[in-house]
Amino acid sequence: MSRLSPTAISIITLLNNMDELIVLSNNREGAKDAMRAMKVYADNKSFPLPEEKIYNFYAVLLDSRPYTLSSLLKDLAKEVVRIDSKR
Repeated sequence: MSRLSPTAISIITLLNNMDELIVLSNNREGAKDAMRAMKVYADNKSFPLPEEKIYNFYAVLLDSRPYTLSSLLKDLAKEVVRIDSKR
C-alpha cells in the first residue's frame, strides 16, 4: 500500500471538514468557502483536482440532502487518493 503525500492528506482533511460542516452543522456556506480554500491550496501545491466533481458539488450544494453531498465529498476524496497514487 502506498503512502499519501502531505498535500493529499491535507486535501482529504479539508474534505472531511466540509462533510462535518454539512452533516453536523448544516453550514453549507462554510462548506462552500472550505471548497474554495481547498482549490486554492491544491493550485498552490500544483495538485490537480477533478474540476467536474467540484462543479457538481457546487451545483447541488444548496438543494441536496446532506447524504448526497457527503457521497459527493467521499467520491472526491477517492479521486484525490487515485490522483496522488499516480503522481
